[in-house]
Amino acid sequence: MRIFFAMDLIGGQAVRLVKGDFEQKTVYSDDPPEMIERMKNEGARDFHVIDLDGARTGSAAHKTLIKTLRDKVERYMEVGGGIRSEEDIVYYTQCGMNGVIVGTRALIDPAFFEGLSAFRNIVLGLDMLDGKLMVKGWKESATIDRSEILASARRVGIMALLCTNIARDGMLTGPDFDGLARMTSMTSLPIIASGGLSSLDDLKRLKDMGMWAAIVGKAYYEGRIRIGEAMTYAD
Repeated sequence: MRIFFAMDLIGGQAVRLVKGDFEQKTVYSDDPPEMIERMKNEGARDFHVIDLDGARTGSAAHKTLIKTLRDKVERYMEVGGGIRSEEDIVYYTQCGMNGVIVGTRALIDPAFFEGLSAFRNIVLGLDMLDGKLMVKGWKESATIDRSEILASARRVGIMALLCTNIARDGMLTGPDFDGLARMTSMTSLPIIASGGLSSLDDLKRLKDMGMWAAIVGKAYYEGRIRIGEAMTYAD
């Protein structure tokens, strides 16, 4: 299992939100590139970077900063937030992103979704709240059925699925193990577990479940999990 360390960006700062609520924001760094270096020095290899301003507005807001972060990381990095055009996907691919996360437009625009077959680094973001797929920065529910999305994802060559339980995001209450188990029963695509991870026991359980990757965010920033400890569960 890979361990992805999360960095969320608002206004050029590294932050964390609670359940995606922009009114519940904690700033952890005014210098994201320096923070990436610090995390690397502690043993982090792979990163999950989200442009929250982009997610909220639908237009990427941190392209230059994210390119700077990418240049500092030798291993895997994925990026998401407001990526709703092929031009954005091409830009981030040319920046060297191993994973480009798409969500909203893929779930509401069938033609755009089919066009993703031109790429081999697409991570499909599936954000769940009370059993519903959410879009547009977690503000609206999607009308498409999850089983239909999963069938289409395999057909167009989606690289991996990013499964986030919104109710647990930033809450440190543990991942949605039951929801993740249901997802693994519905697809053989690699799954990235996101939302609520709070302890090394959570990491061990996710690895035992066969998750392709797990995202460590607030648990690191709040000192609950040290990077060196987390990496003992990384393949």
